[in-house]
Amino acid sequence: MDYFTIKQTYYAGQYTETLKEIEKVTDQDDETIVFYKSKSQLSLNNYTKNQSSTSLGKIFDLYAEFLKSRNIKKLQSQVILEKATSFELNLLATAQAILGQYDESLETCTEGINKSEEAGSSEMILLAVQVALLIEKPSLAKSIFETYANNNEDLSGDAEQIINQAESYLKYSTSEDVAGSNFYYYEEMAQTFPSWKTQLALLNSHLQQLNIEEAGEIADLLDSDFYSVEQKEVGAAYKEHFLAAKINLSHIVGETDSDALRDELRKVNPHHPLIAANKQMNDKFDEIIAKYSS
Repeated sequence: MDYFTIKQTYYAGQYTETLKEIEKVTDQDDETIVFYKSKSQLSLNNYTKNQSSTSLGKIFDLYAEFLKSRNIKKLQSQVILEKATSFELNLLATAQAILGQYDESLETCTEGINKSEEAGSSEMILLAVQVALLIEKPSLAKSIFETYANNNEDLSGDAEQIINQAESYLKYSTSEDVAGSNFYYYEEMAQTFPSWKTQLALLNSHLQQLNIEEAGEIADLLDSDFYSVEQKEVGAAYKEHFLAAKINLSHIVGETDSDALRDELRKVNPHHPLIAANKQMNDKFDEIIAKYSS
């Protein structure tokens, strides 16, 4: 089965288009189809339980429950490392990462990567790279990526585009090819597949290079009705990332609205790294004031 367009639209953040492509597929119980259909629905906040009788479909029901409750016990009890498929392990590893169980998440990713089955392996590499970068271990992310790339030189087109995205995250995190190939990757994605995801990636790439005018233009675009109103459902999934980018932009240009943006971000995600860093800085400042005023 050809999954290229399905994965292409999904990783560009065009989830509605992904679902349209999936509707054309005859075998709706194909595991790859179930994975991308369910992930797209979750991204659009319109996931429906019991839509697939497959093993992966049942795991997705538990994963959807976890996203609401943040209780991983049911999901964890049903995903047995030695027996689960790569896609099932992907959901468990994602849940573990959401809870901050990063070591466990990477162990689950490793289990999935080591599966002999091809389906879901590139998706596991992408997740493992993301988790390693999230905990600021770029050398580990690079090792995971390079080991897989060196052992899988003849990737299919749909797998290659996932690996390309993993490589772009790695380069962004390590400031490699900032103004070169990695920037052009994000620029081409935003031009070819305009979406919240691709525009935000390009916005952050401009911020990394201190291209303030260009970053501001993209921020204005995402604030426009085309994105903030017509793509409201998708925008909700990216709101915290957009607010974080706007906070960084306001700091660079010296605007005074960063406090209001930070308050808004705190409401959306009180555990966001920018909120945690700001709290740590304020606590340190209060400590210094208390020390020298006593």
